[in-house]
Amino acid sequence: MAEGNIQKDQKYLVKSAFLNLAGTALKVIAPVLMIVVARVFDKALFGVYVSTQLWVLTMSRVAVLGLDKGLHRYIPQNIVQGRDRYEGIMESVKRTVLFSAILTAGVLIAAHFGLHRLSSGLAMLSSTEISIYILSLVPWSILHIFAGASEGNRHPQYKIFINDFAVSACAPVIGLVLFYASFPQTLALPVGLFVANCLGVVCYIFLVRKQFPEMPWRPKKPLSKDLLNYSIPLGFSEVVTSFLLRMDLWMVLALIGPEAAGIYAVMVTISNGLKTIRQSYNPILLPVVAGMSPERLKTDLKPVFSYCVSMVTLIQLGIGFFIVLFPEQTMMIAGKSFITEENPVAVLGILMIGNLINGMFGLAGPVINGLGRSKFMLLMNAVSLVFAIAMNYLLIPHLGIAGAALSSMSYQILQVVWMNIYVYRMIGFWPYSWTLWVQGIWIILLTVLYVVLNNGYNPSLLLKGVFYGIAILLILSTFYFQGLSGKKPKKKRKSPN
Repeated sequence: MAEGNIQKDQKYLVKSAFLNLAGTALKVIAPVLMIVVARVFDKALFGVYVSTQLWVLTMSRVAVLGLDKGLHRYIPQNIVQGRDRYEGIMESVKRTVLFSAILTAGVLIAAHFGLHRLSSGLAMLSSTEISIYILSLVPWSILHIFAGASEGNRHPQYKIFINDFAVSACAPVIGLVLFYASFPQTLALPVGLFVANCLGVVCYIFLVRKQFPEMPWRPKKPLSKDLLNYSIPLGFSEVVTSFLLRMDLWMVLALIGPEAAGIYAVMVTISNGLKTIRQSYNPILLPVVAGMSPERLKTDLKPVFSYCVSMVTLIQLGIGFFIVLFPEQTMMIAGKSFITEENPVAVLGILMIGNLINGMFGLAGPVINGLGRSKFMLLMNAVSLVFAIAMNYLLIPHLGIAGAALSSMSYQILQVVWMNIYVYRMIGFWPYSWTLWVQGIWIILLTVLYVVLNNGYNPSLLLKGVFYGIAILLILSTFYFQGLSGKKPKKKRKSPN
């Protein structure tokens, strides 16, 4: 039975890995559509749309109370604990709809009396415009819950293709269609956002029914205290993490000015491609860990965990070699002015190495959450935020944006060391397979290449292209010989003499 479980887990991980790659490619479409929107609509109107959309998104995260993340663990635990498979889903929907409806009603009342104009960010909006924006709150919150339930039920593709791609792509498309249909320009984008979120909810109704055909749509039980107690720290932790991810940029802006902040923002955006890869594996690994009994943890955690670490690290290395070998060309995405003020090799390299370390060792986080220790993650993120503020304050005045990059790397090292020690103390062993030494050597080689290129050696673009081609071939060889595609290479049998 245990062998069947580990094989099932491995098949799920392989499938999810390829879905993640497909989803990453699809995510490029939405930003391209947003660029089209920026060209069609008035610049000020587009700026208000982006900022107000993010405000509603933040409100939806508040309304959810972390229940979507909590379902990542609660759904797999239903089977382990002998509960109904669907327990916690509609209870979470009911609580979220109630909370988001109260917030919506509050904003609608405030908008009626023009109170939203007290906020400088919302002052440009009329009462009608702010009212249409806030109507997206309820469906957006439901999307979070259904996505979390699907990820907990090992269907991450639904969130990838609906939340991350379809809704984010449909919103600007609907707005453009309404614009060309002579709909009022100020209302086209918020109506597009509302309709896109509603369409996403409709899709999920069918998909959730398919996953849980026996589930009643009216919950018969109150929301589980265990689910709520586990979820709330995750919700707060996400808020703290959002501050943590932006703290270095904000302090660059405050301490050395907007021009340096603009340059650093581009570098952070580029390097965060590595961080996104690691984060995308959180909802894949967490349900697998949550579905393991104590006996299975001892036998099955190491191969499952090591597979995820291997995949994350190899994908990051493919991107990392390009950033180190072609930093100027990478920065050209933002324009020539962004490659003259600072040395992009130094700052991009530091940010990249920090994210590689996080990719190699940071998956201890979903293991901790999968084992139900969400309060620890909140504590660690809060301490890391204080640590990051202190490091930025000390380093940025002396080293500029390189100091901000060092601060970012230092708090990531703090986190991975703390998390891995905590995991070892919980389960009694290191979850890393010995085969991961190959990935470790790759990271060391990339770091050495960064140091060499940053200390006077400047090969031609052609030679850099050859280096990159060789690196990609060797990374793909590592992928193959480690059996990460799900099929390990067969060894030739010696014929008997």
